[in-house]
Amino acid sequence: MRRIRQRRSESLINPPGLRCKFLHDRSDYKHGWQIERELDEGRYGVNDEENYEVSSDEEDMPFKCFICRSSFKNPVVTKCRHYFCESCALQHYRKSQRCYVCDKQTNGVFNPAKELMAKLEKHKAEEEEEDEEQHSEHGEDPQ
Repeated sequence: MRRIRQRRSESLINPPGLRCKFLHDRSDYKHGWQIERELDEGRYGVNDEENYEVSSDEEDMPFKCFICRSSFKNPVVTKCRHYFCESCALQHYRKSQRCYVCDKQTNGVFNPAKELMAKLEKHKAEEEEEDEEQHSEHGEDPQ
């Protein structure tokens, strides 16, 4: 009798078919009534491309080395697309031939991070422009 009660209470808490151990986020799904309303108003499917834009890789590039946690000095990139200072990468490679971040085999391949260097230069130039604009707005001499 006790087992039957326990099973009933379990089935009320976790009904069959809803026993997934993962929590799924369904916040981007629309209910049927929402879709019907958009259809009636003629808005359904309009500007769907804007809702599903994927960020560019450029935004995902780090500004600091994962190992020393400071700004990059001669940045290099591994095959697994992780960025490090050249000296940090070589120093870590002497201890372990695996990537510091994801633990994949690097085989000692560290390529110059040209994309990252270009992004860092662009970011630095933008910061300098902002500083100059702020100084000119306050009537200060940038020197």
